[in-house]
Amino acid sequence: MQDRLQLYPKQDSTPPQPTADARPGYADLQQAAEWFAVLRADDAAETDRSRWRQWLDADERHRAAWSRVEAVNAEFGVMPQVVGHRVLARNGQHRRKAIKTLAWLAAGVTVAGSVGSSREVRGYFAALTAQYRTEVGETRRQQLADGSLLWLNTASAADADYSDVLRRIALHRGEIMIQTAHDKRDPARPLVVDVPAGRMQALGTRFLVRLEERATVLTVLEGKVMISPSGKAAPLMLPAGSRVRFDADAMGTPTPADESMAAWSRNLLMPDGMRLDDFLAELGRYRRGHLGCAPEVAALPLVGVYPINDTDRVLAALEASLPVKVRRILPWWVTVEAKDPPPGKPG
Repeated sequence: MQDRLQLYPKQDSTPPQPTADARPGYADLQQAAEWFAVLRADDAAETDRSRWRQWLDADERHRAAWSRVEAVNAEFGVMPQVVGHRVLARNGQHRRKAIKTLAWLAAGVTVAGSVGSSREVRGYFAALTAQYRTEVGETRRQQLADGSLLWLNTASAADADYSDVLRRIALHRGEIMIQTAHDKRDPARPLVVDVPAGRMQALGTRFLVRLEERATVLTVLEGKVMISPSGKAAPLMLPAGSRVRFDADAMGTPTPADESMAAWSRNLLMPDGMRLDDFLAELGRYRRGHLGCAPEVAALPLVGVYPINDTDRVLAALEASLPVKVRRILPWWVTVEAKDPPPGKPG
């Protein structure tokens, strides 16, 4: 695309956009990635572009798949990576000026309406300037002012704000694990974690908080945590060995949790009977680009211990232990497929 593969005439250079409810399937996404590879090749011909336009216009799901491929490609040049490392890492006046610039940009994006709701925009830029941050594939351990320990998972951002009356952690993006320390202040200050969906108060505990697209997931490994949603959902006291998904207005049903869910804090993934598609979705959080799974191998069960700091090594291990192969259409578009495709399907 060079950046956007200008294949339409200049007066209409942006491909038609899909409707909001268009959901591409696995085959649609694979075809879109293959078209992207064809059109970026040096020998791409006008006939290729014409066939691509016919494919794109034939189905809403094709347009949705193409938009997804474009979005993944754009991940390699997005502002957070550039600003977060080259600008926000500076100290003093330069950093303050950069933060003011980001605030101005946030206001502009909100007015333009190009990045969701104003809350999403605020969270987006809060993550860029957060006190504690990790990039994709990185984890971090941090000791807080009261002796509590904070772990950040891949692509995560959080702030810690300790006052005379409250120990507050704000999670802006990704996932954290907290091991609380006894507060030496008298009276002891509560330790809370704030997310858009509400507040969680730790009661002598070790727990994980993860932000998903439309929900927050709390996992309690030790002690207990009180959830106070910001909307209509009723509060819940979650005990050790439990996990629950909730948003501001709805509380899910708690399910069992175990130590394997915190293995990422030791740079490991430890599936125990996990479906392959679920495992790849989790592994994909630790690498840039798209990591997909073909439907015919999605339900394969997986058991083992895998290092998250070398995802290509993990993929090679899957090829060696399961009847699957890894297919790389583009450097950033990787899928796991059946080693021997079903009858009637090309290999």
